[in-house]
Amino acid sequence: MSIYNEHSDWQAESSDSFVPVYYQGSLTGFFKQDYVDEIIRFLNEQEVLNKALRLACTDLIKKTGGDANQVKNLMKKYIKISERPKYGTRAIALLLNERQKELDLNIQEFTKFCDTFKVSPPELDNIYAGEAIDDSLLAPLSRILGLSKEQLLEVRDGVEE
Repeated sequence: MSIYNEHSDWQAESSDSFVPVYYQGSLTGFFKQDYVDEIIRFLNEQEVLNKALRLACTDLIKKTGGDANQVKNLMKKYIKISERPKYGTRAIALLLNERQKELDLNIQEFTKFCDTFKVSPPELDNIYAGEAIDDSLLAPLSRILGLSKEQLLEVRDGVEE
């Protein structure tokens, strides 16, 4: 067998064409033509949203008489609040909301559903209010959410960066 007929790790596909993408005049990378328009649209929308957030935070600081140097910190705060929580009580409350939607139940029906699994309405309200989740609720919550107790512990006790 000839070495020219063997499969090589490095190959070129001449039928694929890539388009250069620039940010403020500097080349940032190359993308397939199929995806470049959507990528550019997303990145430009992201830029507009960041500008809008910066303007809103600047206006808020001006109205409250705060220091203009706090704009970046305020922006970070609002972005952090807006992100999906990965850990803690807020994350579990979000999982409960998603479970309610999956089951297509209104809040009263979902509260009764949780109560059948030994999570009382006041305990459910405490979770939604962001209070700490007691270890005794892990087993019933894991059954409600369809997660293992270990997975739920990881969500509850994980460290948010």
